Amino acid sequence: MIAQTRRPKIGLALGSGSARGWSHIGVINGLAKVGIEPDIVCGCSIGGLVGASYAAGNLNELEHWVRSLSRIDVARLLNFSMNGFIDVERLQSFILQYVGNETATVATDLETGREVWFTEGSLVEAVWSSISLPGVFPPVRSQNRWLIDGGLVNPVPVSL
Repeated sequence: MIAQTRRPKIGLALGSGSARGWSHIGVINGLAKVGIEPDIVCGCSIGGLVGASYAAGNLNELEHWVRSLSRIDVARLLNFSMNGFIDVERLQSFILQYVGNETATVATDLETGREVWFTEGSLVEAVWSSISLPGVFPPVRSQNRWLIDGGLVNPVPVSL
């Protein structure tokens, strides 16, 4: 009888970092070129957004959109209001278009400062919670908690 060796599971933790987080797209593409595809993807903040897009099979579309952004496109996402600088409806539409339904993200409970893991449920809510920066993106109300950017408590969510 020939013994079979099992390949270890590969996890990819994508961190926060604002615009630097777009580099996660290049990392994922580079890993794929050498035949490495993660079994588990998790992220917080921009890493949660990129990870969710990867898990949905929409990474190429996201990369194309990011590379095509102009200052005018960014300005169209803005909406100066008491809830933040971002037009909530446009951003939710963007998340629905480029993000799928299988990923794990980290957010921060605004009251306790503890991390909150999203491993199931609404992906839009999970990604929105993970990227929410008060004053820029409005916080998300979920399960009687106000949630904000996961990078505040777990900038690279290896524990998830």
